[in-house]
Amino acid sequence: FGVKDFANTLMQVIYRYGIHFKPHYAPVKIDGEKKLVYFKSIAPEENQCVINEGNVLNEEFHGETEIVMPYDILHLAPPQMAPDFIRNSSLANAQKWLDVDILSLQHLRHKNIFGLGDVAALPTAKTGAAIRKQAPVVVENILTLIKENKLGHATYEGYSSCPLVTGYGKLVLAEFKYDNVRDSDPLLSKFVDTSKEKWSMWILKKYGLPYMYWNKMLKGKM
Repeated sequence: FGVKDFANTLMQVIYRYGIHFKPHYAPVKIDGEKKLVYFKSIAPEENQCVINEGNVLNEEFHGETEIVMPYDILHLAPPQMAPDFIRNSSLANAQKWLDVDILSLQHLRHKNIFGLGDVAALPTAKTGAAIRKQAPVVVENILTLIKENKLGHATYEGYSSCPLVTGYGKLVLAEFKYDNVRDSDPLLSKFVDTSKEKWSMWILKKYGLPYMYWNKMLKGKM
């Protein structure tokens, strides 16, 4: 995790559960019959942890960058990417995301286009919380552009939030903005250190956030 305060807490969770953390392993192939998953090492110099752990996961190294690991149950999230109609158009940047200004959310080349959400080339986490902050910026800039032929004053500072459930009744509420700067809610942070596992934040996730999502966010009320 990029934000230090939250990363420290999450590493403690990893140690507590005995998780083998391999952040530099990129999966490239799965052999379902043999139950083997193949990884490419994207930072070979960082993989000394195998030696330190005694290779309890029965990893095999093929050359300098390929690792083969047996598995019992495999769960993988596919790589995030924009839809093909964005990727294969002049709207995309070199990385195939919608090429927008990270503050105004206006397209860098097509000034009548704005973007937000998962498709936009914004250096922050793609979450519903991020969209909640992006939407008012897009609305103000579009309306001002129509009325005054210029952008409004609203800017998006990269806010995003990841409610991280670390156990039953435990949650870390990671809020941050561009450049991995912590950005906790000013009122909330007076009472709760959201970088720590908290029961109160778990209650917020279980009851408060669903209500806010279904009754406020989707209806454009916040």
